[in-house]
Amino acid sequence: MNLFRPTAFSLLLLLTATASPAEDSQPPPSPEVASALQPYLDSHKLAGIIGIVADREGTVRYKNVAGYADVEAKKPISEDNVFWVASMSKMFVGASIMTLVDEGKLTLNDPVTKFIPEFEKWMVVVEKDSKHTYLKAPASPVTIREVLSHTSGLASLAEIQNVAGADTTSIKARALPSVTGPLQSEPGTKYAYGNQGMNIAARVVEILSGMPYEDFLQRRIFDPLEMKETSFWPSEAQIARLAGSYGPNKDGSACMRGDVFFLTKPYSDRTHRYPEPGGGLFSTTHDILRWGMMLANNGELGGKRYLSPAAMDELRKEQTGSTHVNYSLGYHLRNGMFGHDGAYGTDLSVNPKTGMIAIFMVQCTSGDQWKARDAFLEKATEVFEKGK
Repeated sequence: MNLFRPTAFSLLLLLTATASPAEDSQPPPSPEVASALQPYLDSHKLAGIIGIVADREGTVRYKNVAGYADVEAKKPISEDNVFWVASMSKMFVGASIMTLVDEGKLTLNDPVTKFIPEFEKWMVVVEKDSKHTYLKAPASPVTIREVLSHTSGLASLAEIQNVAGADTTSIKARALPSVTGPLQSEPGTKYAYGNQGMNIAARVVEILSGMPYEDFLQRRIFDPLEMKETSFWPSEAQIARLAGSYGPNKDGSACMRGDVFFLTKPYSDRTHRYPEPGGGLFSTTHDILRWGMMLANNGELGGKRYLSPAAMDELRKEQTGSTHVNYSLGYHLRNGMFGHDGAYGTDLSVNPKTGMIAIFMVQCTSGDQWKARDAFLEKATEVFEKGK
């Protein structure tokens, strides 16, 4: 059964989003963005999308909203929906560390052992096969810069997370040598994307701030920026607004619902679930726009400075050393933009020169989210430049 084949009239209704109460008129949808993304909707590779193109003042130039948050119930996607933003969470780890750098509490070149001495026992895998593993001490200590830029040599997740689940143990428990496992390469010599470096960086935030990582985010970032719906633990009311995760069924004739594979249900459980700094946050279009505005304004928003210009410089430049991967400190670098994406295709991209803020909200399980995201960003850049 074809669950999503809108008429031209219904498509127009879906593409035109409702303005927020603060706006006098609705921002228009971009026909170019609509045209680029419609094939993904028609082929059921995506169930629904929200595409926002805004400037650094927060004025939304174009807003494309199309498809469904709940295909089965034929419930249109909207800005009221909550999304699992997955690895977009890494942006907040990098920003938290840079906040502490601004306060003089650490430097990016500090070894992790300065804050977690137990890691003096870290070893590097030199040889490994079915019969033996040969370890040796690393040639240099792992630094804060390396854990944030995926060049530390750490495995993707702590060993305990592979066994017990990504969010069933505390950040402190994950940041111990006994559960972290040996380094897979010499520090600074190889880029290997993962979450364990973010766990360790978040633990350093806890140690230096004297508060749980989630409290640091709430007090220093989410509350001041009025990001009221960003959390590791969405409430039951927010879960009711969670956009469904979809990909095409086997013959491509309809959307098939998936799930958030990475986290433990119920998501609202604060007793048995813990923050996963590298991929555990849920958020909304509004909240991600607030974060994007702060980034686009060089660390400042609404008269409050969150990060110094020097800290922002660090977040916008490549930090992977000799590996030369386009990655910073919890931020992707792409075509003059910086930000991050998430496993199911959510994305924030900010152009510091033009001030463009591009937000793509989707929950795609098929693997087509990256092509769709890239198509959105290409058209978003075009229409933003044309509208200047």
